[in-house]
Amino acid sequence: MKSSLSIFRGSASFLASRYGLRIVATVLGVLIVFALLYPVLFVVITSMLRGNVIARGIEDIYKYGLSLEHYIAAITDHAFYSSLQVSILISILTITTSLLVITPAAYGFSRFKFWGRDTMLFAYLVVSQVGGGFGVAAIIALFVFLARLHSMGIPTLGNPFILPLIYTANQVPFQTWLLKSYFDALPKELDESSFIDGASWSQIVFKVVLPASKSAMIIIAMFAFMAAWGEFLIASFLKVNTLAKYIYETAVGPGQQINWSDFAAQAILFALPIIVLYAVAQRYIGEAVRYGAVKG
Repeated sequence: MKSSLSIFRGSASFLASRYGLRIVATVLGVLIVFALLYPVLFVVITSMLRGNVIARGIEDIYKYGLSLEHYIAAITDHAFYSSLQVSILISILTITTSLLVITPAAYGFSRFKFWGRDTMLFAYLVVSQVGGGFGVAAIIALFVFLARLHSMGIPTLGNPFILPLIYTANQVPFQTWLLKSYFDALPKELDESSFIDGASWSQIVFKVVLPASKSAMIIIAMFAFMAAWGEFLIASFLKVNTLAKYIYETAVGPGQQINWSDFAAQAILFALPIIVLYAVAQRYIGEAVRYGAVKG
């Protein structure tokens, strides 16, 4: 009887501790989600306040009132549409160029043995991790180089077609490593059987390997899109009117006064494509993670 009672008490304490841990974990999760979403809520409220003010608390909703005037002002601005078209063009060209350059490079590194292969891979790895002051110096050097080309009659400043080449060059080291690791996980028998059947190397890459690597291709396209869509510094240096540059220039009104509500509304519109892209490609991201195709 005593042993049964002790077992019952042990089970009850175990269940109590189990539910207690669940409650603690749930509360902790809610707090983390709130901490992550609070800045987003802050920006949303600021974008909907009447006038151009920054939200300081919930009471500002009753003080100023809510409206969609800042979103309407943004989407009805001709300069907004013009810069949006430029950003879409640059993003599409960056995705296309990245896939055309990175795919054969990653396939070659994954499938073939050639002189200097390991050295080039090591150089790619080093370059992909470069940042900080060296990255800023590289941007300045790039601007000086392109400015000299422009002075020689080559239209580099204000030319949106230059940016996809720059963004692709920046993406090549890391994304080549990323896609190579994915190709390494694919069985070589796919290539060998296709080669025996008489397929050319281009057919093997684009009709056999790539359809089997759809998740990795989507991840590559996502990274290329985000690199082109969210970049501001180089586009500003080269005087290309991208959407990010438009938002920066319209954020400051007369007398150096910041138009907080306009800026918040434009920032949300600017972030929507990235949010939609992540929502659509979520399952491919999970599959790529399982293959180790996303940087850990």
